[in-house]
Amino acid sequence: MNTGVDVLSDTMGVDFNPYLRRILREIYNTWLPLIPVEARPPLNKQGTTLIRFMILPDGHIGAMSLDGSSHDDALNRAAWGSITGVGQFPPLPKEFHGPNLELRIHYLVNKDPQAQ
Repeated sequence: MNTGVDVLSDTMGVDFNPYLRRILREIYNTWLPLIPVEARPPLNKQGTTLIRFMILPDGHIGAMSLDGSSHDDALNRAAWGSITGVGQFPPLPKEFHGPNLELRIHYLVNKDPQAQ
């Protein structure tokens, strides 16, 4: 199980790496228990889901969309739930003066990240 992230917003020169590491850890830890049993050994169902969402300056989640479906409802629901399950993220860095941070998270279930 693996996640990756695309930053879709203009970061305006702000280093978001520490922030992204923190929220990706929260998302990953929320996602793991949601992954369906069919994706665990011995079945090892595979899939890739892409979720796009916004984080508002106060850390609340803004708009969300399914950018890429695994064509498996259980895998898609687990990915979606990993964001909604966190509920609210830490506020965006004070130095950032944009309206929001837009991200796309890649959820790879039993897939090689190098093959993407």
